[in-house]
Amino acid sequence: MLWCRLLPRVVVVVLAPALAALVALGGCGGSETTPLEPDDGNPFTPFAVGADTTFEVVTWNLRNFAEDAGSTEVALVAAAIEGLGADLVAVQEIAQADRFSALLARLPGRSGYQAVSDAFQNLGYVWLDSTVAVQGVDEILTDEWRALPRSPLVIELTWRGHPLVVIDNHLKCCGDGELDLDDPDDEENRRLVACQLLEAWIASEHPDDAVILLGDLNDLLDDPPADNVFTPFSDLPDSYAFADLAIATGPAFGWSWGPGRSHLDHILVTDELFGALAASGGGCRTLRIDLALDGQYATRVSDHVPVALILPESALP
Repeated sequence: MLWCRLLPRVVVVVLAPALAALVALGGCGGSETTPLEPDDGNPFTPFAVGADTTFEVVTWNLRNFAEDAGSTEVALVAAAIEGLGADLVAVQEIAQADRFSALLARLPGRSGYQAVSDAFQNLGYVWLDSTVAVQGVDEILTDEWRALPRSPLVIELTWRGHPLVVIDNHLKCCGDGELDLDDPDDEENRRLVACQLLEAWIASEHPDDAVILLGDLNDLLDDPPADNVFTPFSDLPDSYAFADLAIATGPAFGWSWGPGRSHLDHILVTDELFGALAASGGGCRTLRIDLALDGQYATRVSDHVPVALILPESALP
C-alpha cells in the first residue's frame, strides 16, 4: 500500500549504474558490496543474511500480495525468501490467502502462518523449520480496531533453544506529520495509541522475555517529540531500543519505502536483547533487493524492501 503522508524531507538519490549495481545493503554500518551475479541462478542470493551463527528476522511489506494473476509475484517473493535465507520473515499485506499458501508450497523446508481476523491485508510469518520451533501464534489486542486496524500477530518460538517473542505489525497509514492528541481519528494519534497499547501489552505479558516488535509502522523514528508517535518506547530507553534507528537517520539509500523515499519499516527490541544488539555491531540492514530486478521491482513485487535484524547466537539470552 502506498503511504499517503507527504514528506518534506524526501531525498532523491541518483546513483551511477555501476555503483547502483555494486551497493546491495544499506544498514546500520553503512553499505556493503555484493557480487553482481549469483552463483545459483537466484537473483536474490547476493543479499543473503542467513548464517549458522546468527538469528535473522526480516520484516517485509509485500504490498497487496499477490496482485499478479499469473503468480509471477509469488515466484519472486519465494525466490527472495529462499535467497535471503533468514530464520524468520514477518510479512504484511497478504491480500489473497490462497496465494500465501502457494508461496509456502514453493518453499520446502519452511512453514508459515497467516492471520485470519482481517478481510484484507493480513499479517503472516514464514520460518525455517530446521532452526525455528514454534510454540504458538496468536493475534492480540483484537478489540482495538481504531488504533490497530490489523491486529498484531505474535509468534512465540525458540531458535536453537533460545526463547524469543516476535510481534508483527502494520500500523495505520497516512497523515500530515502532525500529532493531534484531541482528534481520535488523527492518523498520528492512532499510531501513538497503538504504540501505547503495544508497550503496555509487552510490559504486562512478557516483562522478562526477549521481545522483538517489528513491521510496517508507517511513521518516522526521528520526528520531533511533539509529533513522534514512538515516544511510548523511546521515553523508556532502559527497556526498548529501535535497532534500525541509524538507518532512519542515515542516507536515503538505506530507507525501506520507495525504496529511498522514506523509512517506515522498523525493528524494536527489549532490553533482554540489548547485549545481542551491541554484539552485532549494529546488525540491522535494509536489504535493497530491488536492485536485482533492473527497475522492475516496484511493479512486480512491492513498494517496500525488507529490513533485517541479525543477532549473534553467542549473545542471545
